[in-house]
Amino acid sequence: MSKKSNSNSFLLHGSILAFSSILCRVIGILYRIPLQRTLGDVGMGYYSAAFQVYSILLLLSSYSMPLAVSKLISARVAKGEYKNASKIFRDSTIFSLIMGLLSGGITYFGADVFASFTKYTHSAVALRILAPTLVIMSVVGVLRGFFQGMGSMIPTAVSNILEQISNAIVSVVAAWYLYDFGSKIDASKGENFNAVAWGAAGGTLGTGIGALCSLLFLAFTYSIYKKIYRRKLRRDRSRRTLSHLDITNLIVLTIIPVILSTTIYNISEMLDSTIFGNIMHSVKHIEEETYSSLYGMFSGKYRLLTNVPVSIAASLASAIIPSLIASYSRGDNEDVLIKVDSSIKFTMLLAIPASVGMFVLSEPIMGLLFSGNIHIPGNMMRIGAISIIFYSISTITNSVLQGIDRMRVPIINSSIGLIIHVIILSVLLATTDLGIYAVVISDVLFPLSICLLNAMSIKKYINYKQEWINTFVKPGISAIFMGIITFLVYKGCNLLFGINSISCIIAILVAVIVYAVMLLLTKAVDEEQLYEMPKGYLIIKVFKRIGLL
Repeated sequence: MSKKSNSNSFLLHGSILAFSSILCRVIGILYRIPLQRTLGDVGMGYYSAAFQVYSILLLLSSYSMPLAVSKLISARVAKGEYKNASKIFRDSTIFSLIMGLLSGGITYFGADVFASFTKYTHSAVALRILAPTLVIMSVVGVLRGFFQGMGSMIPTAVSNILEQISNAIVSVVAAWYLYDFGSKIDASKGENFNAVAWGAAGGTLGTGIGALCSLLFLAFTYSIYKKIYRRKLRRDRSRRTLSHLDITNLIVLTIIPVILSTTIYNISEMLDSTIFGNIMHSVKHIEEETYSSLYGMFSGKYRLLTNVPVSIAASLASAIIPSLIASYSRGDNEDVLIKVDSSIKFTMLLAIPASVGMFVLSEPIMGLLFSGNIHIPGNMMRIGAISIIFYSISTITNSVLQGIDRMRVPIINSSIGLIIHVIILSVLLATTDLGIYAVVISDVLFPLSICLLNAMSIKKYINYKQEWINTFVKPGISAIFMGIITFLVYKGCNLLFGINSISCIIAILVAVIVYAVMLLLTKAVDEEQLYEMPKGYLIIKVFKRIGLL
């Protein structure tokens, strides 16, 4: 196999994580449908507000551990230093557990403060239920990082799926049960907020149960893998053994840039809800129930759908880090450039059609999946669909910069993007009547600014020259043609059947087929690249049989 094929083999690992992410997102959409119908847009606003505070504390405590641990372990494994890799794993577990306990305590005892600050005052109960999850995820993160650092993405992929399935089941059941519990309190006290507050808390309970299931699976997998790892430890002949102080310094020096970069990049969601809530409350004097409902549409409908394709880029980013570190450590610049090129191209092959498809079928997809108001989130999707491309590129380029040991650069670039985002959002909300659409517009400009800054940085440090024709132009042409056909098919089916769900599903299936055919006709992908994908040999076999290859 050619060097390019060997270099691109990491795409298979990225594809495994991408497939699990797609499946998890599909499960996430499916369980959010009954959850949204139980809680309504107002309840989803409280659920989202609580979840975003939790997400930031998770970022600060343990979310970045898989990336940091995989970076440290893969660097040692590449040199055959298995004993040092084992010590890094043990010390990382202790470090992460301490951070998890600290963040969990802050979340539990500071729930009322967080709820008051964000102006979603009834989200405190949900925050308290989320607090123990931070402790569980601190260990989960290290275990995932260990397996990724060893070059295996399967444990992470399977644990993600198990986590999401159990999360879905428990979230829906607990939300329904606790919403009913809160309704009885409202009836007895003559209040009207307990149902949505307790219902939102029930929705967050599934997150903790899902994390626990993931931990149990990863711990079981590690106990099996431990026997194989011990044999590698016995073959370790490295002379220098890292001390606990050395490892602590490595963890801190590695994780701080990762935490800062990841937190800055992801804190925009919490800032969105906080700025939106405060300006709507204090400047526009809008009722909490009204702006909570609008933000519930943004986070529970619009953001939920746009995050599905972006998660593919995040999965590929997790896979590229250990592989890039290995190539960069060897000084193999050619291999580094090939991997960067392949990862960006693979991401665009999926992000571009997703963006076009979401734009064309924005309101039909909303009507297919959700109840209540679908016109407003449909408009959000039409405005913000292009953010899928920008978020995907910025995610993968952040990981490229981290993989080539430029840890500070993503922090600087994300900080600049965040400042632009906050200024534009605040000005639009305060001086116009755009309301929730101002959040969508600023949400597009945030990743766009990071994309541009990251592109300049990558070119500067590894002299990377972006290939445009096969990466952007051909997929773009294929996606536009797909979008036109999809729109016409949807309209035709809607006239014929008059049922949105049937018309939408048929249109989506046609879109997949048309886009795949167009990629082959425009030669945007070749047989070698198809082979690197999961079940690629079957795809090739089918395409050859129908004469497309």
